[in-house]
Amino acid sequence: MKYINYKFFVLLIFSVLLVSCSDDDKSSTEPGDAQIDAALVGSWELTKILAPLVATPAEINLALSADFNPDGTMQLTTIDDSGTIVDDGTWSTADGIITITLEGENPGSSAYSVSDNTATISGFPVTFQGTTVLATLEFTKK
Repeated sequence: MKYINYKFFVLLIFSVLLVSCSDDDKSSTEPGDAQIDAALVGSWELTKILAPLVATPAEINLALSADFNPDGTMQLTTIDDSGTIVDDGTWSTADGIITITLEGENPGSSAYSVSDNTATISGFPVTFQGTTVLATLEFTKK
């Protein structure tokens, strides 16, 4: 059972990372227009999975970091048992929603919040074995 949970978490995280965002980096501040939230600019590390199950990345042998640049570009680094994967992409925010697009993938959007050095992405739809679940991930600023 523990092995199945491990595989579920790894697939969950990869699904979250592969379903990604808009490359629209407008600087307008009109409601609904994409923009860059300065609170997210910097390097972030996944520290906790809050839903659908609670776990730390270490418990599932996963390391995940995201570098959000002020120009709307980003880099995502994933380290697990199979090695290191580095993905480039774009990001933007609007009205409490972050949209991420990794190269070659469709945009993915989710609600987010930032408090001090903690960012939470919540309600991100992830499809696993034909079932869609909502993932909530917590990151800490490096």
